[in-house]
Amino acid sequence: MHSQDRIRWRLASQLGRPHGRVCGNNSAASPQRSLRAGSIAAGPLAAGLPADASNPITVVCISDTHQTQPQFPDGDPLLHAGDLTNQGSFEELQAQLDWLASLPHRHKVVIAGNHDKLLDADYLARFPERICEPEGQSVGDLEWHDLVYLNNSFETLGFANGRRLSIFGSLWTPQFDTFAFQYPRIRDVWTGAVPEGAHVLLTHGPPKGYLDLDGKGCPNLTREVARTQPRVVVFGHIHAGPGREEVGYRGVERAYQRVMAGDGGLEVVLGMVFWLLGAWAEELVSSVLGHGEERRGARTTMVNAAVVGGLRNEERRPVIVLEI
Repeated sequence: MHSQDRIRWRLASQLGRPHGRVCGNNSAASPQRSLRAGSIAAGPLAAGLPADASNPITVVCISDTHQTQPQFPDGDPLLHAGDLTNQGSFEELQAQLDWLASLPHRHKVVIAGNHDKLLDADYLARFPERICEPEGQSVGDLEWHDLVYLNNSFETLGFANGRRLSIFGSLWTPQFDTFAFQYPRIRDVWTGAVPEGAHVLLTHGPPKGYLDLDGKGCPNLTREVARTQPRVVVFGHIHAGPGREEVGYRGVERAYQRVMAGDGGLEVVLGMVFWLLGAWAEELVSSVLGHGEERRGARTTMVNAAVVGGLRNEERRPVIVLEI
């Protein structure tokens, strides 16, 4: 890491606020110190995407590689939703960063996961004995190459077809055992955290109710996704829930999100039944009139991009590729 990059990282740490930049080249990206829960200041992002909608952006989604180095299809950008490593040591992290940097994808955006312990300054302060760093080397000595590291921050990527893609990355997950980048389940770190206008939300943990193995995700994240309605949400963490799911924000889907976020009781559940009947009738009429796509409203593609599975991470999952 160059000295100028280290200075920029320290400044971002001292300022204690998200940092983002427009990226259309291969300038080096440096990590930022972990922001404490509640310190995220969200705001609207510049518009993007429509310059040449006929030429889609191919997004390669991965997560939870856990020291493996699988083969990936072509695309741009490549998004990694955290847990690059098993133990979060310097050697493991540097090996994964070197591998990602060697891939041909032009834009590579990375967040940390709960296993990537060396990147969490608060974790290091509380449990220094759990991380073994080589003598004379620290997190500031990691070489990030051309990777973009997001820590409660955003990045706007530029593409050859004139389109721009705004990505907000946050690495927090609900408390489980003793890992990095975690928050107590009773604490809401998500409300108002995601900037309006973010096209892609990159998180380590899932929103509750979506590809999260029977509700192991965060309800406050579900509420925040419903508020901001990004085009894509990419996450991992729950290895047993890989796949993709398209969701909307009308009728029964909105009622389901309220239930998952803990905002509704029996009346909302009963409302889901009536909405379901109404949605069925609306779909029938729309299909007859040919206006189905126009009436669907905003949609979000949820992606659990975990590439390992099994009790010992012995299983390998196919990489998920999307077109926006």
